[in-house]
Amino acid sequence: MPGSLTLPSPKSGAPVVIGRDGEIEMLAALVARAAAGRGAVVLVQGEPGIGKTSLLDAAKLRCAAAGLHIRLGVATELRQTVSFAAVRSWLDPDTPGADPFPALLDRDVRASDTEARHEIVIAEAILDHIETWCATGPLALIMDDVHWADASSVSVLQRLCTRIDELPLLLLLGARSQPQDSAFTALSAELRACRAPLIRLGGLSAGAAAELVSHIVGATPGPALLREVAGASGNPRYITELVAALLREQAITVIADAADIPVAVAGERPSTTLAQAISRRLDFLPRRTRHVLATAAALGPVVDVTELAAVLDRPLLEVWSVVSDVMATGVLALVDSEVVFRHDLIRRVLSDQLPVTVRAGLLHTAGRVLRTTNAPIERIAHYLAVADYELDDTGVDWLVAVADKLAFRAPELAVRLLRRAMTESDDLPLIRRYIEVLLWSGRTAEAEAEVRVALSTRSEYGEDIEMHWLLAQACRAGGRIADAVDIAETALSTMDLDIEAVGRFHGMCAVDNVFLDRFDAAERAGRIAIAIGESNGDPRTIGYGLSAVGAVRYTRGDLIEALELSTRIPIASTVGTRPDQFDPYALRALCLIELDRLTDAEDVLNQAIARNHRVPGISLSANLVAKARLCLLNGRWDDAVAECGAGAAPDVLGYSTVAGSLAALIGIHRGTFLPDVDSIPIADDLAGTTGYAHLHLWAKALTHEAHGHPDLALKLLVDTHERLADHSAAATLYYIFPDIARLAADLGDTDAARSVVVGADELVARQPTASRIGTALLCRGMAERDSDSLLAAARAFRRSGRLLYQAQAHENAAVLLAAAGRDVDARRSLDTAIGIYSRLGASWDTARTVARVRPYDIRRGVRGRRNRPKSGWAALTDTERKVAALVAEGCTNSDIAAQMFLSRRTVQSHVSNILAKLGLRSRREVAASMPHMSPAARRDPVRVDTCLSMSMRTVVA
Repeated sequence: MPGSLTLPSPKSGAPVVIGRDGEIEMLAALVARAAAGRGAVVLVQGEPGIGKTSLLDAAKLRCAAAGLHIRLGVATELRQTVSFAAVRSWLDPDTPGADPFPALLDRDVRASDTEARHEIVIAEAILDHIETWCATGPLALIMDDVHWADASSVSVLQRLCTRIDELPLLLLLGARSQPQDSAFTALSAELRACRAPLIRLGGLSAGAAAELVSHIVGATPGPALLREVAGASGNPRYITELVAALLREQAITVIADAADIPVAVAGERPSTTLAQAISRRLDFLPRRTRHVLATAAALGPVVDVTELAAVLDRPLLEVWSVVSDVMATGVLALVDSEVVFRHDLIRRVLSDQLPVTVRAGLLHTAGRVLRTTNAPIERIAHYLAVADYELDDTGVDWLVAVADKLAFRAPELAVRLLRRAMTESDDLPLIRRYIEVLLWSGRTAEAEAEVRVALSTRSEYGEDIEMHWLLAQACRAGGRIADAVDIAETALSTMDLDIEAVGRFHGMCAVDNVFLDRFDAAERAGRIAIAIGESNGDPRTIGYGLSAVGAVRYTRGDLIEALELSTRIPIASTVGTRPDQFDPYALRALCLIELDRLTDAEDVLNQAIARNHRVPGISLSANLVAKARLCLLNGRWDDAVAECGAGAAPDVLGYSTVAGSLAALIGIHRGTFLPDVDSIPIADDLAGTTGYAHLHLWAKALTHEAHGHPDLALKLLVDTHERLADHSAAATLYYIFPDIARLAADLGDTDAARSVVVGADELVARQPTASRIGTALLCRGMAERDSDSLLAAARAFRRSGRLLYQAQAHENAAVLLAAAGRDVDARRSLDTAIGIYSRLGASWDTARTVARVRPYDIRRGVRGRRNRPKSGWAALTDTERKVAALVAEGCTNSDIAAQMFLSRRTVQSHVSNILAKLGLRSRREVAASMPHMSPAARRDPVRVDTCLSMSMRTVVA
């Protein structure tokens, strides 16, 4: 495939591209696609100088001609270890026409010493910003040198690729061929997954190379000149530099529109290598200037005059004068307010002129000198890392002091520097810091290995309390809760601990014993931790203790006491960047759910999830599952499925299995998930699954019933109830009682019916919430065939906000009323049940309900849609209709999330479903295809529902 070069057009001044017609045509088609509202992503790859930037420049012109807004960015080697550096280049306020970087992002990137922000928050804010641009019209995001992109920016690019079909966005990336960076490898995999076009650039063909030379010299190149140029292997940049060097040496003669190297000259001069050509080109510069340039080249592609002056120990004005003179020669250029080398090749040639030891010394000096200035810590760390010099004591002290900030801004750099420092020092605080950074960065296995090596090789470390604490934390972060408890208990029984450490270790044992169903041990340890924490004024120890004791009270059904304990957990217990964080909100949210305060619970869960995004740990998956469970209860099943499939959290405790069970339950009710029973994932032994151990068994039982085996379903549910009654799942085990009561009544199993009556009554005695009262009334009504109890249960479930259970109570009441010959009342309950099931999309429940009343010749009083269509506007759920209306108004996912109190992931899932059901390619097409409404009507959810319902009735009719 030919290469290319962008040159000024002699007529228009616009650039023209040599040897790239096919590639330009491909890009033009993608530009047109984006202009029409359909996103696309393309990667341009090739060796340095092959023409990637030229092609991106040509694409930029076509984007502008098509009316796309354009954002230009570039990744740089020097900032490869700086989080979000590459994508920030799209948002740089110094870029012509760009918006200022959002204040939230700027604050998060420059996190204070007391609280660092997690990268997910920044990534979400960047994606919000990009979606805001897309909402105003088609957008082109162009980024060159993506192979230098930092890992955080690559993550943002990956996520953009996954939603490219939803946005009027052209994502155009340029990168070197076969970069070894693992982050870029992950991006390449994502590009392949979304079938992004790949343009691989090779050298110029002989004809294109001759055309390029002709443009440069203004004449047709002769054979000797072309033979010389052939050594550049078709690389446009190399060809340009070689020809420029030959012209400077006056080795090219132009006669009658023909340019060549005379035979005499060609025979006398050696072949010109590119490095030689560049070196000779710079020979005219004074020695002092070349020294300054070489130093600047060794420091990196961006020339920071202040830093350069500090490293050279020269006056700032003197160095600036030198840099200004070099800029006049074209070797340096001003790009986006930064002085850079015009070609990275020039920089490398200059840098290579310095001996390796001299280059390393310069970089080490830069790191040492800049530590005394206000230079960004990641830049200082970069110099220290690439210099490969031994860190002196002051360097180690500086590294330990900034480790928290550096771990957040440039985690790879922090790990690399701390690892090197450890090989040169056995300083205990340094080793602790290294392990903490590994834990903070999610390298749990490495952190544990480092602790164990340190403890086994240095006997004095065995007495260090913090090392044992870090070992326990590493086990917790890896999901090995029992091991963490063993380590803590060993420390408590064998080590000479101060009172603060005693409190911390008891707090850890307390929380972790809850996961292990050791409730008595958890409460004892928790109360010790609370007492010690309060006496010492230690909020973290208090938080551990309150969380554990409250969790035990929650599990045993004492919800009010658990809620009171949860409100005493000090938020201050989670301030900081240390790895021993825990969630101060989760217990409160769980209590509120079971107290039927679902709106309050969701508010708290949203706080918890936001905090989990800021502070790494093991709680994010747990909170996402809790929110999915809440949405299952209140009937927002689309949101529940979206939360179950979020997949954005580390899952060392096994919550993905729980999420899968929740999604399976919804699928069974909707009739879309009826696999073989044995194909339902079995919960593993990880700690996170213990509190939800009944969910996969519940799904398995309903699958038995759906396949025509209600007896197997009932047996499995009764066994589950008996086995888990004193288990950590006891707090929500009553969720399965209505199904046991229904199946027992249908099958005539009085023992099973009485077992759930007793269990439900015990729960009401502990805490008479509306949902528990409703469950008890439903179970008693089914056992005693009392329709009035069932109708009372339906009213209780309505108060609790639990739609599915409200429908089940009406379903059961309809059956008993029909059996008693009360046809009018039976039909009323039947209509209510099926109406709720229809809102939920619970087609399986609808079919079961109709089948149960059919023997009594009961039909629905008002007929409506039995099943939602699979496509078209009539296929949308209530939530999807509201989201579609906001999309039609041009709202971004973030706007919709804020208005509807959903997460961005949930909104993204809804938008994807909407586009699929409507057969649309982009958000822009939603407004055009929407049933006719005024903009004001679109903002009114009631008007939206009315209009779409009319459309659906028309479709059904």
